[in-house]
Amino acid sequence: LQTKLNHIRMRPLSDLIERFPRALRDLNVEYGKNVQLKIEGGNTLIERSILEALNEPLMHLLRNAFDHGIEDSATRRLLGKPEQGLIEITANHRSNRTIITIRDDGWGISLEKIRTRALTMGLDASLLANASDEELLSLIFEPGFTTSEQVTALSGRGVGMDVVRNNLKLIRGDVKVDTEPGVGTTFTLSVPFTLSVARVLLVEINKILLAFPTDVISEISLLEDERVFEMAGSEVLNWQGTMLPLIRLTRYLEFNCLRYDSAELEIPAAISTNSVLVVKGNNQSVAIQIDRCWGEQEVAIRQVEGNIPLPEGFSNCTILGDGRVVPLVNVNELLYWIATNKKTPKGTQLPSARLKTPFLIFDEEKISAASIKQKGTILIVDDSINVRRFLALTLEKGGYQVEQAKDGQDALDKLHSGLRVEAVICDIEMPRLDGYGFLGKVNSDVDTKNIPVAMLTSRSSNKHRQLAMQLGARAYFSKPYNEQELLQTLEEIIRNVAEKAASN
Repeated sequence: LQTKLNHIRMRPLSDLIERFPRALRDLNVEYGKNVQLKIEGGNTLIERSILEALNEPLMHLLRNAFDHGIEDSATRRLLGKPEQGLIEITANHRSNRTIITIRDDGWGISLEKIRTRALTMGLDASLLANASDEELLSLIFEPGFTTSEQVTALSGRGVGMDVVRNNLKLIRGDVKVDTEPGVGTTFTLSVPFTLSVARVLLVEINKILLAFPTDVISEISLLEDERVFEMAGSEVLNWQGTMLPLIRLTRYLEFNCLRYDSAELEIPAAISTNSVLVVKGNNQSVAIQIDRCWGEQEVAIRQVEGNIPLPEGFSNCTILGDGRVVPLVNVNELLYWIATNKKTPKGTQLPSARLKTPFLIFDEEKISAASIKQKGTILIVDDSINVRRFLALTLEKGGYQVEQAKDGQDALDKLHSGLRVEAVICDIEMPRLDGYGFLGKVNSDVDTKNIPVAMLTSRSSNKHRQLAMQLGARAYFSKPYNEQELLQTLEEIIRNVAEKAASN
């Protein structure tokens, strides 16, 4: 019955894109281009609500490929390409996701134009100079961003790509872009197979019921104390030889109303002792401690309506058979919220009239009273412009000045040129000179050996930590990091170095 109901809600992609060929012919006539549209997978079934949400993003990407991607016929002849340009739309199912790609055989996206436009919008020149191609391409989804030099009915207004991303976010989808100069550009959209039904793992944490999507869960196992270790002020779990950050949500979810005395359901819990979920985040896997687990269930997803948004880390909800409302966890948002140590402001509490789960509250006492005065300069060494940007914000909130380097060699050059720093935060995997090589050179130089170096990396295994410590690292953090713990540890290692120097 459920399968038949799902099928009733499904419509083929062709219902949406059957008007695209005519729209493209009209564009050919209006702008004097010769572009052909090829569609594969038009019979791919997509839930009606998702199909409606894809209407605007797909039409914009088609017009974008026509305007920005495909060259005019004369230019294509000079480049040795067929005079007729090609835009391909393909769709297929992959696991519990629907994948839609839009590819053109035009001249690709100019990274130099993106960099130039970003400069005019006020982005830091040094950050842009060191940005990777992927980081630069991500800028096209920012509001107001356009590389078109003139405003037309098709482009130049900076409205569109941010709408594509935002519309996809509403249906739990995402978009990626790949480009190759002179060959073309491919946009890949990934959306859920259905919004109305999901397979979730129902768990209890601190007397609150939460639903985790099963597609992000790698494993569930009992929490054994001998597998938990302290590392750089945080707890980690030894999972299959890899050290994963251990998240105890009871430290983050706090309540300002009465909770259920018992979270008992109609059926007994499958696991009634402390356990851990190993979940897949954007950058790495993490372990989340849970109190009890009721196993995997297929549930109907309900949207939470109203003007007050859900707290970070939650998207929609489900209603159990006994009428109890359970929030659906958005794992990536939740992990990012925890990593940046944000407390939920009272203005974003759950709407009590619609969602009868306990409120999340803002605990001012746990916000670190960071000193406003400048504490000195910290050098950030990482080949990712986004990591450097977010880490710089963290350090500046903590009262530090920040210098940045794109790899170990760049950092050494800055230190040898006279840059004075209180400490260095360094990644491991970088071009030219990696973090281990940087540690070795810093500690072998009499002028720099007293500078404390803390490692911040996605490599969370114990062997990487031990090697870094053997080479002279003063601390070791895994991404995603906790802001307050990083600042506290950084302050401690700087103070220890200062006290040692004073005693000498």
